[in-house]
Amino acid sequence: MAKSKVLNLRISPELKKKARQIAEDDGRSLSNWITHLITREVKKAEKEEKE
Repeated sequence: MAKSKVLNLRISPELKKKARQIAEDDGRSLSNWITHLITREVKKAEKEEKE
């Protein structure tokens, strides 16, 4: 999937710090980790719509 759009969002510095640590622990960049979470939730929502 080509990554061509930018999504700006505001979060607290503390939340960013915690998220970055979780991403690093998972072997991902923060951007990749957030994309992974969004993708997972979209797939979950699509699956629930079909049920």
